[in-house]
Amino acid sequence: MRPAQNILTRISFALLVTSTLVGALLCTTPAQAQSLVDKLQSATGKVANEKHTLRYKFNANENLYYEVVNQSAVETTVDGNSQKLKSRSKSLKKWEFKSVEVDGSTTFTHAVDFVDMWSETDGRAPVHYDSRSGGEVPPEYGKLAATIGEPISQVRATTSGKVLDRKDTIKQLDRGTGGLLIPLPEEPVSIGAEWATPSSVTVTLKDSRQKAIKTRVRYRLEKVESGVATISVVTQVLSPVSDARVKSQLLQKLSKGEMKFDMDAGRMISKTLDWDETVVGFNGPASSMSFLARMTERLVPSAEVASLQNPGDQK
Repeated sequence: MRPAQNILTRISFALLVTSTLVGALLCTTPAQAQSLVDKLQSATGKVANEKHTLRYKFNANENLYYEVVNQSAVETTVDGNSQKLKSRSKSLKKWEFKSVEVDGSTTFTHAVDFVDMWSETDGRAPVHYDSRSGGEVPPEYGKLAATIGEPISQVRATTSGKVLDRKDTIKQLDRGTGGLLIPLPEEPVSIGAEWATPSSVTVTLKDSRQKAIKTRVRYRLEKVESGVATISVVTQVLSPVSDARVKSQLLQKLSKGEMKFDMDAGRMISKTLDWDETVVGFNGPASSMSFLARMTERLVPSAEVASLQNPGDQK
């Protein structure tokens, strides 16, 4: 037998053996195949229907620090004249827990440890303020500078994030983000479960009357991986709104994004919210307003806090 024929013979034999083995592996009865399908469906069904308990775990005498980064751009056009306002800020918020009740509820204070802010408006010089530098405070940030390091809120809340009492020392910006704590469902929930908190926004009508627009913040459990729950969030307007003037006052309230919640530690570890809205005709047919923004928030490890508070000390 010639060499070429020998090679072909060996290849044919190998293919025969392989096909025989594959046939043996695949040769299952219909009942066995259906049993495997049933087992797979049962396993995936159990995962999909598994209930997850979402609860805060507050610890007495503990401080939590979150780095918050805001970026925004507002563009307003009226009769062909446009103005742009851009801003960004980075801050470190501090939650200080004094004690925890038997039922797990707690009272904590909320303070801003530092803030680094920048803003620019068309036709004006940029304004910058970093509370860590000790420099002169721009007039635009005077009231804010006076609150740095001081408690601006005291909150009493349950382990589900329900706020029982809240006292604010200053009025705080509300962008429809659902408050300081993510409200969590009272009962265990499966992937895909939704819950919501009602709210309202007061707007000014053309005749100067005020009107409450009903809204809600809708939350949805998207997935759970390695003990971390991903929760989507979106602010929804429930009242019918057709007036562009009213819509322009809702722009900064309509956020959407997601949050990461550490189920074992019982705390939020990150949050990302986006705003991207445009309204036409809020002040005449040749007018428009657009609002584009992003806010990110992350839990800062204790070993990293000092480097954020005193960046000049880093080598």
